[in-house]
Amino acid sequence: MKLGRKTGARKRASGKFLKKASRAKLAAAPASANGIGFDRAGNSEVRRLSRIYHLSNEALSRVTGASPRTVAYWNAGTPPQRSSAQKIREVTRLFDALTDIIDKKVIGQWLQKPNQQFDGSTPLQVMERGETDRLWRMIWQLREGHSG
Repeated sequence: MKLGRKTGARKRASGKFLKKASRAKLAAAPASANGIGFDRAGNSEVRRLSRIYHLSNEALSRVTGASPRTVAYWNAGTPPQRSSAQKIREVTRLFDALTDIIDKKVIGQWLQKPNQQFDGSTPLQVMERGETDRLWRMIWQLREGHSG
């Protein structure tokens, strides 16, 4: 009797007893346990950042604090560790917010140009120093109609 319960519990946990709709949702869910969306083709959130915002591996390395080699692994489909996954989510959220005020195709270029809003530093340097709150403040000011 106990053996049957354990086997049944394993089957339920693996999704064999889920309704069809629930199984479909489970199959469509990200394959990674760390929260970064890896789809079946292995495309990661890092690849999305690279492609949509035209960021080089070097720029991704600088905004995430990871080594260029690690970023290359992520682009190849290796899931990031939990701490890196959190940083990638934060960067993605910031860049998604930037698209309200900057064309997403030029965000990669914009990151590397000195900006008087940041005392002549580039936005990339601001992010490397951990001062993303300055970027969020700039986004808020521009959304509210303040010029700076």
